[in-house]
Amino acid sequence: MRRSVQLLACVILLLGAVVLPALSRGDFDRVVDFSITLKTLAAVADGKAPLPTGKMLLLSGTVSDVNILNKDAQGFKVRIELITGEWIGLEDVKAYACYVEFSGPEFFKVFPARPPRTATPDVISLNSRVVVVCSALDIVDTPQGEKHVRAAGAYIRTIE
Repeated sequence: MRRSVQLLACVILLLGAVVLPALSRGDFDRVVDFSITLKTLAAVADGKAPLPTGKMLLLSGTVSDVNILNKDAQGFKVRIELITGEWIGLEDVKAYACYVEFSGPEFFKVFPARPPRTATPDVISLNSRVVVVCSALDIVDTPQGEKHVRAAGAYIRTIE
């Protein structure tokens, strides 16, 4: 299964390499909004900016929570909390977060119910640093009474 995913990714990249010279930066900018960050999404959740729609988002951060919503392989669904932060001065840290939901059997092995003893790059668990391709869905309340943007995840991978 893992090998077929890698083979498919290579085929897509090779086909993309043939097409890419014909695409301009403007073509890519019509599909992905690189200006959106977790900090931007925190402002959206606070009502200070509109919900970004119509484009994919590329976000990076740390997985601070993994909540498996459906454990069945075919209907698998998981929600992660993606978090990042920044220093404010020398003594304060401001955290920014959003929820990203992944659905489908292709994510069943990426988010195992029990993480392996040794970390592997193809498994996402708590405290994994990741990059995510997603699209914003709406704003939801957290169990702590805060607001987060909820996004639909399309791709995820660990970064080191």
